[in-house]
Amino acid sequence: MHGLDFLLSNRTQLRVLRILLASDQPLSGRSVQRAAGLSNRVIMNALDHLVELRAIHMERHGRSQLYEINRNHYLVDRALQPAFAAEEQFWQDVGRTIRRIVRPRPIAAVATGPLARDETQYGGRLMLTMLFSTGRNRLRALQTVGALAAQIQDRYALTLEQHMLDLNTMDREEYIPLWDRVEREGILLFGSLP
Repeated sequence: MHGLDFLLSNRTQLRVLRILLASDQPLSGRSVQRAAGLSNRVIMNALDHLVELRAIHMERHGRSQLYEINRNHYLVDRALQPAFAAEEQFWQDVGRTIRRIVRPRPIAAVATGPLARDETQYGGRLMLTMLFSTGRNRLRALQTVGALAAQIQDRYALTLEQHMLDLNTMDREEYIPLWDRVEREGILLFGSLP
């Protein structure tokens, strides 16, 4: 059985499945279209194909059609739900990876950039800001950055771009744009920022 080949045959279907799986109630085609940000024709083709595959159910409700994920479908239950759940745990896993590899451990780590804004495709770069208690700890941790970059590349197919600061240097004027970006879009992976 190669049913995933059909379910995941294009990105539109994947996007529709993700939207319907996240919804706790049936959605109209127009609601799915708005959530996906794609044209009506493209969404309706994907919905029709997914109904045909029985991955989603369609029910007529007055003049509209309502769609919902078929949670009883074998591949939805055994493959898609766990895969989407794993995606949701991505940032927590990145935080665990940093804590496991970087020594001495930073007091905080924050992800920024296109990946944090969810604007990039898989295989981009991870922009990471790590804050250390002292300059000495920051310098010692530089020795572990190569291992961290290798693990990030191997585990997530991402390249690592890091900023390593300490409590004594973080307030320098040159880092103001970085802290503005952290405040605007940062995802705190662990720790707390002063």
